[in-house]
Formats: sequence, C-alpha cells, structure tokens
Amino acid sequence: MELDDIKKTWDEMSIQVKEKQNLNLKIFDNMSKRKFHSHLNKIIVPEILGSAVCIGSAVFIGFNFYRLDTISFQIVGVLAILLFVIICVLSLMSIQHLYKAGDINKPYADTLKKFAIEKIKFCKLQKLNLTLSYLLLVTVILLLTRLFGRNEITDSKYFWIFSFSIGYIFLVFFSKFVYKSYNKTIRETENLLNELSN
Repeated sequence: MELDDIKKTWDEMSIQVKEKQNLNLKIFDNMSKRKFHSHLNKIIVPEILGSAVCIGSAVFIGFNFYRLDTISFQIVGVLAILLFVIICVLSLMSIQHLYKAGDINKPYADTLKKFAIEKIKFCKLQKLNLTLSYLLLVTVILLLTRLFGRNEITDSKYFWIFSFSIGYIFLVFFSKFVYKSYNKTIRETENLLNELSN
C-alpha cells in the first residue's frame, strides 16, 4: 500500500513539475518576444514617423502645386512628390522585412538565418533610401522659392549656396547618426536571438 502511495505522489509531483516547466517556458517565450519587438521598435517607430512626414510633404506639394508657375518647377514638383512616395514605400518595405524576420516561434536556427537574410535586405533598402534623400534635398530646396514665396533672401545667390551646403552637411551627419543607431539596434537584436538559441 505504501509503495502505491509513493508512486502516486511521485506521478503527481512529476506532472506538477512538467506543468511548471511548460508555464516557465511560455513566460520566457513571451518575455523574449517582447524584448525582441521592443528592440525592433527602435527602428520601426522612427521609420513610420518618417513615412508619415514623407506622405504629408507629398500632399502639401500636391495641394500647393498651383504655385509652381513654370513647366520646370512643375516637373521638379512631380519629381519631389514621386521621391517622397518612393522613399516612404521603401522605408515601409524595409521595416516589413525586419519585422517578418522576428518570428521566434520557429526553430532558432531558422529564425537566425531568416533574420540575417532580412537584415541584408533592410540595409540595401536603407542605402537606396539614403541615395534618394540626396536627390530629394535638391528638389525640396528648389521648390522652397515657389511654395513659400520669392523674396530678396530666396533670390540671393547666398541662399542657394547656404541652403545646399547646410542641407547636405545636415543630411550627411544625420544619415551617419541614423545608420549607426540602426546598426547598433540590429546588432543588439541579433545578439538577443543568439542568446535565445543557447
């Protein structure tokens, strides 16, 4: 009789231990998902905000298109709208690639491999976005004189010299800052995935 009681108690205890282990694994998986997505949100949120600014700028140019009084300025206006839309689409595509890679319900080896592939796609799309940003800067500076009115300042040669040089200097430093920040976040996310696989 005692042997049966011990066996029954042993079975009950082993069931409780397994349930507790499963619960701990679920809690760990949920915490891992939250950590992973919070790392990615450091990239996703600024990209979504930037996309909203791009769409808003394209709409602003569209509503004020009547101010572009010459054919050359109208061509620049259309080019600016196209660039804003293309940059927005590329930005959303790049974050979609990173977000797709974050399915940590799959085996870790598959998740790491997928993340590495999607990270490369993300970097390529971001470099293309950066290149288009330089062209966009030119179109925006050209449109400033028509969208916000001509005056002594915008008709001066110094306006063109300072606006292009300051714009490009700002874009170079800003793009380096963003690139560094994104790389750091991607490295941290990749390290988190590596930790989870151990």
